[in-house]
Amino acid sequence: MKMRNLFWALAALAIVSCQKTDDVAVNVPQTGGDQSYVAINIKSNDDVTRAAAYEDGTADEQAISTAAFYFFDNAGNPFNVNANGNYVNVAVADNGGKQDPNIESMTDPVLVVERYKGAFPSKIVALLNYTATANASMTDLTAVLNGAGHTAGKNFIMSNSVYMDATGAVIDATPLTIDNFQTSVEKATANPVTIYVERMTAKVSVNDGGKAFDTGVEVNSKAVYAKIVGWDLVANQTNSYFVKTINQNWTEADLGFVWNDPTYRRSFWTGKCFAGAVSNAFTYAGLTNTNTTVEYVGEQVGAANTDRTKYIVAATLQDDTGAPIEVAQWFGTYYVGEESLLAAVAPTLNTKLMHKDGNTYTAIDDSQIQCVNLSSVESYEVAFQLADGVDTNNWYSFDGATYTAVANPNAVLAAIEPAKIWNDGRTYYYADVKHLGDEGKTGEYGIVRNHAYKVTITGVKGLGTPVYDPNQQIEEPEKPSDKETYISAQINVLSWRLVEQEVTLK
Repeated sequence: MKMRNLFWALAALAIVSCQKTDDVAVNVPQTGGDQSYVAINIKSNDDVTRAAAYEDGTADEQAISTAAFYFFDNAGNPFNVNANGNYVNVAVADNGGKQDPNIESMTDPVLVVERYKGAFPSKIVALLNYTATANASMTDLTAVLNGAGHTAGKNFIMSNSVYMDATGAVIDATPLTIDNFQTSVEKATANPVTIYVERMTAKVSVNDGGKAFDTGVEVNSKAVYAKIVGWDLVANQTNSYFVKTINQNWTEADLGFVWNDPTYRRSFWTGKCFAGAVSNAFTYAGLTNTNTTVEYVGEQVGAANTDRTKYIVAATLQDDTGAPIEVAQWFGTYYVGEESLLAAVAPTLNTKLMHKDGNTYTAIDDSQIQCVNLSSVESYEVAFQLADGVDTNNWYSFDGATYTAVANPNAVLAAIEPAKIWNDGRTYYYADVKHLGDEGKTGEYGIVRNHAYKVTITGVKGLGTPVYDPNQQIEEPEKPSDKETYISAQINVLSWRLVEQEVTLK
């Protein structure tokens, strides 16, 4: 996809530099000296000339209140610019400026530092909506974890966009030249440094369009539909590194997509992400996100299949009138409602479990059986047990000639082939969040910063995974082993690079 950049500018920030001399760098600020200035233009890498593959950030996603600037020598070592070290913190005041179509906000010049002797810094990195507290090298910034880059409201941390330029060099900090250092604000603003930044977080949304999808399954000759009622993410990371790491040796053939665009100063893959343990656990009742919900997450690439970030979609099975359908399945046969299932199960037990009352033996009936979640079966299955209040004593089996006492009737019931019950029509579908890579390629799955993963549900296939108890914690999403089920969706990834995904749930 052709790259675009959403440019929203922050005005010139005046930053004192070092003295323009050929002296050996002392790397220590000299107080009381003259002042020089660096004007800095900050732009987000979202769009230049709008394209379908990109999406503007919201006002909150683009808002800036503070900025920290780190200075480095050519090798990426800290280059001290004041008594604190190699960083300068700035409070950014939005002056309300806005220039359509690309400039979203502007800030006033805010920073002056004292000039020092020796060589001047070679590189600069900006961290927006962040306050620096200690010196950091470039290596530190690529190895230090922060929260996913967003906590609440407008607090989106942004850092330099990392990409490979036309010569094959990795650009992870913005170069500074002698012309950027001037003796006045006016001269500095005539030679500004432009820093391109991107949000450290990614965002995911799921939209079903408010439709009820034909599952392709009929029960009692009636079509069954699935209505999406909520969603959430599992196995997502909550951390990202301050500065992204990329590899010059990546190829489009290996990743399965065009991963770098030097013209727009963007790359669309990352070589390093936090590898902490993730949780796949969820409850059906907790899948409450709506079509308007956005989830912000950390980067995640290269995860094992079971640990990829997934979206879980809760749905209700219903008929063509919109009324919920409770479906059950046992030995490949569908039933409408749990009562119909139990009525089918009970006759198969009439010689295995017979209750003795005096000298009379009576075969168990469906009123004496209930469905329960047991740890011995899959999370999407139910086992059978005696119904609450039913006598657990005086049960016998009959082989046609002799009655034999059954010490534990529940053990007999638990040994029966488990069933599946879409209780009150509850079901779920799930799929891994896809990135931009072709099928089977390294870049097929993943979460990368400053990308918006917009999942559009376009259909479902099958009844999904049954849910008997909506509050049961499911440790790992599963698909029934004997029935193909999937979700159909389109995923659009925006930049916010858009990754749009239209999926059919199965």
